[in-house]
Amino acid sequence: MSNTLPDGASVGAAAGGALQQHFENAPIGMLLLGEDRAILRANETVASITGLAPAILSGSPFRRFLSTDAPLDLEDRIFEELEHSGRWLGEVEIRTSIGDTSPMLVAITPVSDCAPVRYVVTVFELGNQRWIEAESSRRAAELSALSAIAVATGSSTDFDEMLHAAAREIVEGLEVDACWIHCRDEWGPELRLGAGATHLDPSLRISSYMIPDAKNPALLRAAEARELVTESELLDRSIATVMHVPLLSRDDMVGVLSILSVEGEKLSTRSSDLLCAIGYKIGTAIQNVRLLESVRRQQQELKEKNDELETLVSQLLEADRLKNEFLANTSHELRTPLNSIIGFLNLVIDGLCENEEERMELLNHALTSGRHLLSLINDVLDLARMEAGRLQVEVGEVDLSAVLNEVAATMAVQAREKYLDLYCPRIPEGVRVSADESRLRQVFVNVIGNAIKFTPKGTVTIGLETPAGEPFVEVWVRDTGIGVGQEKMARLFHKFSQGDTSTTRKFGGTGLGLVIVKELVEMMGGSVRLESAGDGKGTLVTMRLARVAGRAPATGPSR
Repeated sequence: MSNTLPDGASVGAAAGGALQQHFENAPIGMLLLGEDRAILRANETVASITGLAPAILSGSPFRRFLSTDAPLDLEDRIFEELEHSGRWLGEVEIRTSIGDTSPMLVAITPVSDCAPVRYVVTVFELGNQRWIEAESSRRAAELSALSAIAVATGSSTDFDEMLHAAAREIVEGLEVDACWIHCRDEWGPELRLGAGATHLDPSLRISSYMIPDAKNPALLRAAEARELVTESELLDRSIATVMHVPLLSRDDMVGVLSILSVEGEKLSTRSSDLLCAIGYKIGTAIQNVRLLESVRRQQQELKEKNDELETLVSQLLEADRLKNEFLANTSHELRTPLNSIIGFLNLVIDGLCENEEERMELLNHALTSGRHLLSLINDVLDLARMEAGRLQVEVGEVDLSAVLNEVAATMAVQAREKYLDLYCPRIPEGVRVSADESRLRQVFVNVIGNAIKFTPKGTVTIGLETPAGEPFVEVWVRDTGIGVGQEKMARLFHKFSQGDTSTTRKFGGTGLGLVIVKELVEMMGGSVRLESAGDGKGTLVTMRLARVAGRAPATGPSR
């Protein structure tokens, strides 16, 4: 195309020269369009505004001058309005040489008698003013987003809830497509996903490395270098960008914030300061919540320790009370048979017996009281040995039938004195257990003696079970006595305790019998179990003893 304005048939030389001079010297951008809206010529001011050389624009359709984001029918609507009103004036986003757009004030005026020129377009640059307005709007939006994120991170002391709220505010406030917050573990260097929010179109094809996990190389670089790391990917119509921002709290790196936008320009370098501020805000919030959680854990631990100490103090006070009661009870229990012995012997020594029969009766009473006193002293000595850890057993093979039949015969005398029936079916021979014979005899005496003591009337039954093929045997003693309530049962295997702890209790004793039984049986490799249906419903005590390998007759349950 010629560098001079096209001459029309009806345009004189003077008019043509004037138009050309005005076109070249105009301080505003000017375009000349033909009837088909093609650009015939552009002046140098247009080139300075847009960066597009006149030679590039000449011959191009007017549509190319407009932004690629403009509606496809924008040109047609402009010229329809122009034909209707005779002139068009408006703001339009104009394409520049670097591919972005710039706001311009555009005026289009039709001309006649200047063929081939049909339209004169004037272009006024509004870039600075619009940039200031856009920048102010952007900064206001950023401040609003930062404020919303600050509220989100400070409104909850729940760690997960705080992270999810912050992720949502980042996506909505910064108008990005996705956000992920990876947190460093409190007790190690590993990162884990704490929260995420996304508005990504599921149909969008994007590489997996743009959606970071805890092993993403770029994310790990940001964590290690404590610097912002950016990665981009070319999509069909845009450039996707993901920025990894380290979450810092003073000198500690507590995680990484990853923000993705499929319109990469939204994450330009201008946003880096804002993202770093957001990263510091979230990092500080993470550290604060963790400190608060740590304080709460310590408070809970202190409370638990305090509760344990209070429980221990209560147990110690209860143990002290029981020991004091035990001492009072024991002194009473020891004095009673001792006073009886002294009284019976004084009667004999003073010659107050009327005959030999009465004298022998008093001596027998003294002997019985002496044996009872010896039993009490033995219990106290066994307790002392247990407390000192010096209670010993010598385990060997013991003929169970011999020991049990002997004890049953001895205890039958006590049962008859109380008019009780003591049943002990024949114990089969050849049943051998691993035990200390003297201690096993002591165990049977205590258990059967207790059954007789706490049974005012009725029966006491002894039984044995030797299940075939099992490495144990069970000796059980059932009575129809006073029974044990559920609330008292747990105390019976505690030192110094009975169901009735008063010093004037009806049945007497030190409360050590079952404690010693349990200790001895367990030392011999066995166990003890006590069962009762409740007060007044009798008691069943079962002793499980280790059987010595060898053939023995099997007996079934007979309870």
